Amino acid sequence: MHSFSSNSKSKIIKIAGAGIAGMSAAINIKKAGYNVVVFEKQSTAGGSRHGDYEGLDNWIFNSSMEDFFTSHGLNFKNLPAIPIHQFTVHLENRASSLVKSPQPFFYMVKRGSEQDSLDQHFYEQCKNAGVDFKFDTPAPDNFDIDSTGPSKVAAYIKGVNFKTTLKNQVHLLLGKKFAPKGYAYLIIMDGQATLATAYKKVKNENMDPLQNSIDYFNSKEISIPKENMFGSRGSFSINNMRTFKRPFRIGEAGGFQDYLFGFGMRMAMRSGLAAAYQITGEIKLTKTIMRDLNWKRNLSFINRFIYEKLNTNQLAMMADSFATADEPLELLTQAYKWNFKKILRWIRFRERYEVRPA
Repeated sequence: MHSFSSNSKSKIIKIAGAGIAGMSAAINIKKAGYNVVVFEKQSTAGGSRHGDYEGLDNWIFNSSMEDFFTSHGLNFKNLPAIPIHQFTVHLENRASSLVKSPQPFFYMVKRGSEQDSLDQHFYEQCKNAGVDFKFDTPAPDNFDIDSTGPSKVAAYIKGVNFKTTLKNQVHLLLGKKFAPKGYAYLIIMDGQATLATAYKKVKNENMDPLQNSIDYFNSKEISIPKENMFGSRGSFSINNMRTFKRPFRIGEAGGFQDYLFGFGMRMAMRSGLAAAYQITGEIKLTKTIMRDLNWKRNLSFINRFIYEKLNTNQLAMMADSFATADEPLELLTQAYKWNFKKILRWIRFRERYEVRPA
């Protein structure tokens, strides 16, 4: 493995991409006494985002959100994050299910260049720590850390942001009409709303999952204006992470995400910390983090494989099981633990099956 010796702190560590993973790596490397420059093609941190809401998961990792951020050199207390204790699940031609949890399922945060976004929250902390940023500037060829995003595209996100007077609420739409082999969601937080669908490319090019989702909510008397539309893409490709070499690929560039529902922000942060430890010579800590991340990624890969095989009836049964559970968050936590069946599935499909476009 490549690492830097303690007498090389005068070397400038170059990071490509001012995303969550890149800034998590940057602040920890800087706090270890190294000079750090983050190169970003956009004009600001979060410049490629759309001001939409995303969730910080509360089931993949054991530590509390505040402890998790602290262990990654970042502050959670001042982040505008809204805990979500309930959401409604919808399927076509089925009754909706309300899922509640005593503990938050996730924390909703805004993404983008606005001051109350997670991206700007990270950026300000990095700047205060002394990290140097070069915006509107691609990284040079000899960069040390790659935090630029996914290299392969297998998933597509289409959505719309809008203002509303409706109360805070979260909805999840399942089924191929709304999101083939994926899911759609409506999030309303403090007067701002995001409706989006994350799906795999469909053979029927005439089908529009976003429009179907809009039509569904319009029928429920939730008016969705077709303004401020956005689109992006993602990857479900699982990379071989047995080696961790320079340039260290972190975040989506390294395939560090939850393949089941795409909750990848905490995994991205964790991969950034692993790269920071590698560069600062804490090799044992790097190996520990990487081992844990790879176990979680492999489990989420199996979870995604299972999820893609579910039909409408099975999706409805899954929604009902969460709605009737006393501790639905524990069901999600259990999904990220190995058992005999998952081990067999991993042995069988890890080489033959890749999470691909439909």
